[in-house]
Amino acid sequence: MSRQPLWRDALSVLVAAQLPGDPVVTLDDVAQLPPLAPDADDLILLDPPAQSDPGDWIERHADQLSVGRLVLMPPHKNVRWAKIAYARGFRALVPKDTASDILVAVLRLVVVGGEYFPCFEELGAIPDPIPGHGPRLSPRQIEVLRELERGRTNKEIGEHLGIAIATVKLHVQAILSATGARNRTEVVSRMASGQSRPQA
Repeated sequence: MSRQPLWRDALSVLVAAQLPGDPVVTLDDVAQLPPLAPDADDLILLDPPAQSDPGDWIERHADQLSVGRLVLMPPHKNVRWAKIAYARGFRALVPKDTASDILVAVLRLVVVGGEYFPCFEELGAIPDPIPGHGPRLSPRQIEVLRELERGRTNKEIGEHLGIAIATVKLHVQAILSATGARNRTEVVSRMASGQSRPQA
């Protein structure tokens, strides 16, 4: 969804080419989103209007943005926007200046249940934990975490799980972001001590 026709059309062509299968539907406004079932797993890419603050925009449209695999595509990284998106159940924040190959890798990650919030790791901000829950990890991220605990390298993890090294790196970054760890050693240490128990 975007009000910028050229950008929206270019993105739809890229998504259709790289993620074939389901049809790609483009919309101008969030109000045009059709009602979705509570368990819908549609991938929904959202480009907030240029004149709005993406965080405030998410809050205003929270009722309409409550289902599906939501990806926020703001003009640049912003910790506040990322925290709001994460708290509202978004699966990723991908700035519009992201390289196309990274964007495609992130979307593939989201499709299989992963999350991507680069702001949390790079800017040192951790999302507020959900009361009574550990970090929110997908089943695949939990598999990657178990491989990290075994001391395997990204290459070894990729070979063992049958996924690309680039995908492993995205999963590792998502794990670091979700747990608040600064590196692989710290995340393994936290899991071993029970400081952070992942929530699938």
